[in-house]
Amino acid sequence: MKKLLVSGIAILSSLTLASCSSLDGQYKKSNHDNKQTTKQVKAPRQSSFKNNVAKLNDKTIKITGVKTVNNNQDYSEPLVAFIYKTTNESSKIITPQTAWDSTFKISQKGKQLKKVSFSDERLDSNPDKNLAEGDSAKNTVVYELNNQSDPITINASEGISTNSINNNTNIDGTNLGSEQFNISENK
Repeated sequence: MKKLLVSGIAILSSLTLASCSSLDGQYKKSNHDNKQTTKQVKAPRQSSFKNNVAKLNDKTIKITGVKTVNNNQDYSEPLVAFIYKTTNESSKIITPQTAWDSTFKISQKGKQLKKVSFSDERLDSNPDKNLAEGDSAKNTVVYELNNQSDPITINASEGISTNSINNNTNIDGTNLGSEQFNISENK
């Protein structure tokens, strides 16, 4: 019985060795075996809106000035102009106007202000300039005021978009906060 067991183990061992030697040369080390692939992934930064600067995952918008425009013959109420600088922080092409529209809502006494078309050679105007990653541009956006006394509230959100069912309705993403501007200070 012992002889049978020993001979069985010997046969099994020789078969195992034979199969290992027949695989010799079939396994080739690939280039990927020793390489560690590490892909640099840009961590999303904390979005915020403080001190007139909105820092979002894909862009930074800095409000550099707020001015009121009085006595304009085209509009019954005075206008407010927000001068801002947009910097693209993503690999997608953006424009200053789409960056602004997807980030800010402007209101006065709870009522959203109407954006108007107004040009003045003293105001930066680059609404449709294509910005690649790292590029910046200044632009101005103008709104018609509801009155000349109530402060203006600017609210920043990460991801304002237009509702596909009703194009006049905005859907807010993450609220980043709001700031107020007094009209009397901006004349």
